[in-house]
Amino acid sequence: MKRVIFHISLGLSVFYALIYLSLQSLDSITLHGQDIIVPDLKSFSIYEVEDTLASLQLRFSVVDSGAYNADYHRGAVIEQLPRAGSKVKNNRELKLTVNPKNISLISLPDYKDRSCRQYISELKAKGFRIGKFIYKKDEHANVVLGVRYQGNRLNVDEKLKKSTKLDLLLGNGQGIQFNMPKLVGLTHVNIAVGLQNLSLNKGEFRYDNTVIDTLKSFVYKQVPKEKKEIDLGTFVSLWFTQDSSNILCDSSDLILQDSLKARLDSILND
Repeated sequence: MKRVIFHISLGLSVFYALIYLSLQSLDSITLHGQDIIVPDLKSFSIYEVEDTLASLQLRFSVVDSGAYNADYHRGAVIEQLPRAGSKVKNNRELKLTVNPKNISLISLPDYKDRSCRQYISELKAKGFRIGKFIYKKDEHANVVLGVRYQGNRLNVDEKLKKSTKLDLLLGNGQGIQFNMPKLVGLTHVNIAVGLQNLSLNKGEFRYDNTVIDTLKSFVYKQVPKEKKEIDLGTFVSLWFTQDSSNILCDSSDLILQDSLKARLDSILND
C-alpha cells in the first residue's frame, strides 16, 4: 500500500512539475506580463508592419487613410498610436494612419503682392501644408517673395501633389525684432498655428516619458526663452509633458499672448 501511495505521489509531483515548466515556457514565448517597446513604424509598408508586429506579438488596424503626405511613399505609415517608444503589453492593437495611394495634382497659386497670412490661407484651402518661413531683406514685412519645395524655387501654376509641404520666402521688414512670448503651458494642438501667427518657425519638439497622446501634451520648456529679443522666422524648440503639475500657466499668460499678437500685427501691417 505504501508503495502504491509513493508511486501516486511521485506521479503527481512529476505532473505538476511538467505543468509548471510548460507555463514558464509559455510565459517566455508569449512575453506574458512583460512590457513591449512599440517600434517606430513610420514610412513602413503594410507588409513590413505585419512582419515587424508579428514578431513582437502585437496587432494593428488602419484607422484612417488620411490626407496625402508628400514626405512619405504612397501606402506607407504616416502616423501611429501608441507612439514609438511607448510600453505596451503583448497582443495590444496599434492604430495606424496610412498615406493614400491616389494622388491629386494642384496648381500653385500666384503669390505676387500677397501677404503671408492671405497666401497661407489660400495654400491650406487648396490642400498644401506650410513648411518653414525663410526671411529675406525687404522693406515690406511678411510679403510673399517666393515659394520653395525641397530647396527649389517654384513657378506660379506649377503642378504639385496635394499635401506637399511648401517653404515661403518672406520680406523681413528691414529686420523687425520682438520679444519672445511665453509658450509654457500651451497645448500641443495650438502650438503649430500659434507659431505661424507669430511669424516663427517650428524647431525641435521633444516629449518626456509622460506623453502618451501628443495632442494632449503641454509645453513645459522653450528655447528661445521668454522675453529674449528675436527675429522674424526664428526657430523655436519646445519640450512637452502630460504631467500638468509641471505647468505654471494662468489666464494672465494667455492675455499676454493675445496682447503680443496684437502688437506684432500692428507692426507687420503698418
